[in-house]
Amino acid sequence: MRRKTRAGPTTRKSRKTTPAAPIAAKSGSLTGSALPVDTTAIERLRQFNVGIDLMGGDAPPPVILQALASLHTPARLLGIGTAEYEKDSPISFHGASDFITMDEAPLTAVRKKKGASLTVGLRLLKEGKIDALVSAGNTGALVTGAKLILSTLPHILRPALLAVLPTKKGPVVVLDVGANPQIKPAHFVQFAQMGAAYARIHGVAHPKVGLLNIGSEKIKGTSERREAYTALQTEAGENFSFVGNVESTSVFEGAVDVLITDGFTGNIFLKTAEGLASLFLDWLGANEGHLRKKLHYAEYPAALLVGVQGLVIKCHGYSTPDALVNGVRGAIQLVETEFVQKFRQQLNN
Repeated sequence: MRRKTRAGPTTRKSRKTTPAAPIAAKSGSLTGSALPVDTTAIERLRQFNVGIDLMGGDAPPPVILQALASLHTPARLLGIGTAEYEKDSPISFHGASDFITMDEAPLTAVRKKKGASLTVGLRLLKEGKIDALVSAGNTGALVTGAKLILSTLPHILRPALLAVLPTKKGPVVVLDVGANPQIKPAHFVQFAQMGAAYARIHGVAHPKVGLLNIGSEKIKGTSERREAYTALQTEAGENFSFVGNVESTSVFEGAVDVLITDGFTGNIFLKTAEGLASLFLDWLGANEGHLRKKLHYAEYPAALLVGVQGLVIKCHGYSTPDALVNGVRGAIQLVETEFVQKFRQQLNN
């Protein structure tokens, strides 16, 4: 179905148009003529609006805005922040009266700071004025706000943060990486369903799901993990296979397509992997070459909050402007490929 064109978000002053990428002639053919341009795809991208929460992370908003200005895309970018950053914004801007800091209690902050950039962005997403929201702000506030403002998908008890990491055999989908520090066995099962749905969308016909644990034996781990092991055995079938417990040393060997865990251990697992990758890159120095594309966290489009009614991308609070730009680039790709619609369809299968 062809997407209907709609007006972009309303701002307090006239919209500034994000510059489209220049189309240069390429001499790849024998005649040296320019390659054909997919104008339909460009026009489709012009219909998309991606909101970026400028506040709450380590990177200063003006630096983020300048980085976003260098992202040449037909999609419309909307910076969301407090008024002092609007005047010199090189992209479209939507004002917020406040922002949520990293040390604030999530539920209290979301309820009291309705004019904060994060909550404003979620409401814009809820109202359909943007197609995706990217934020490097308070993780707990983002997850809590998404549950309250967007609501969860039908039958999903808790949303989860999903990240994709490289392995020797291909990408592994990991969730939860920070949204839910403590969960019940039923949540592990739903994380497996959502992770498998993501993997199937990306070409894995029958994903192998593993449960992160301290040993491969069925009896290992906490009581919740032991119960989850049994529940996952029962749930496995046409949509995914359950291979049992997986130790962290096996993950990067490519043992599974989907790795499920709680948000506490998942966040530690993710940041440990990123820290080791950064250490190796520092050791390699100038000879790192193509390895940066495979290892550096800034090259990945952050984490995806799955299980809510909308497309929300969470970047690290310490994300560099380049990492945030890659998060926006990933959001644009997910919107363009109609990820949300496909994800819902896979969950309903």
